[in-house]
Amino acid sequence: MPVLQPPAYASRIVIADLAIDLPVVSGDLQPPPSYPLCDVAAYVTRFGQPYETGITYISAHAQEGMFLPLLEGSQRDDGRQLLGTRIDVYTNDGMRYGYAIERVVRHVTDYGIVTDLSPDERTLILQTSEGPYGTTEKVQFLAVPLDEAAVDPAEANPEPRPRDCRPPELVGEEDPPKPSEAPPAQEPVVVSEPTPSSAPVEMPSPMASAGPTGGLGLGEAEVASRVVVTGLGIDMPVISGDLQPPPNYPFCDVAAYVTFLGQPHEPGTTYLTAHAQEGMFLPLLEASQRNDGRELLGMNVDVYTTHALRYRYRIWQVRRHILDRAIATEGLQADEHRLVLQTSEGPYGTLEKIAVAARLLDVEPTDARSAVPTARPRDCRPPELRNSPQP
Repeated sequence: MPVLQPPAYASRIVIADLAIDLPVVSGDLQPPPSYPLCDVAAYVTRFGQPYETGITYISAHAQEGMFLPLLEGSQRDDGRQLLGTRIDVYTNDGMRYGYAIERVVRHVTDYGIVTDLSPDERTLILQTSEGPYGTTEKVQFLAVPLDEAAVDPAEANPEPRPRDCRPPELVGEEDPPKPSEAPPAQEPVVVSEPTPSSAPVEMPSPMASAGPTGGLGLGEAEVASRVVVTGLGIDMPVISGDLQPPPNYPFCDVAAYVTFLGQPHEPGTTYLTAHAQEGMFLPLLEASQRNDGRELLGMNVDVYTTHALRYRYRIWQVRRHILDRAIATEGLQADEHRLVLQTSEGPYGTLEKIAVAARLLDVEPTDARSAVPTARPRDCRPPELRNSPQP
């Protein structure tokens, strides 16, 4: 059953020839403003895990005890001596996946290395910085699979001790301020129709859902691109939840999908969030405040994707005053396609959220231009955050 993280995930990386041996943690675990932790490596959550086809992407600082030997090796003859070097990545379910470095790419500033990789093959990419804090350029190492084997779970799961190693100019930055007299949390309220059974929905074939170019590179991955709730007058572009200004305050004028959950074409939960402001999810909040949101039950939500498909859902549950994402997984059936919309119940600093759950009804092709509206995300951080140092 899908959960908030994969059933297994990278937990250790070893490059014996370079004396690298690090625990691996989620890349979502980092102190504000999104500065990676030290003494661990991190997997990038928008990519996959070692046992999955596609790309596993792991990064760490170029510091002592971390990926510094990789950086130093890349600086000698453009890293040619590293070609063929073995890398072992362990997962927390007691598996070891062996790889060999095939390519070293220096002075990069984007994920361009992934665009020509086959989505049907397993590939590992390691990344580290080419200089101290503030250096834009990175060095990437592409590795191909060699072998895999079961190992003792204790060997696969070293205890991570991540260390906050933000440079001095960031350590002094305060975490986002909270209201000095926040109102007491309210008890969650749930209104619901009977939990729907997971009725079969005919999903498009992979060829039918290919993007306009027919390519399958990173840029053409099928992701949510527009959300429409006609009954509430909501119609918004959708972008990745990883795209937001520091310190992790979501953009305005767009909705965002939670990257470590699913997309509409995948079994599991697609989770979209937006601010409770004019032109965004404010109508959702207002409707939830009337009779605990009962008018929302049965309302349709359309989510469009970058592959020119329209996924129609029907709302069956409303939850108010929530403090977690339990709505994403509670009662989730193995073959269910669930949608969750979430927004805040108050201004900046309000902890409680309102969320609705919807089940998939049908999928239809649609016009590519209407499926992918131009997104114009706006930096709408409160004044107290706008003066925060940039990472």
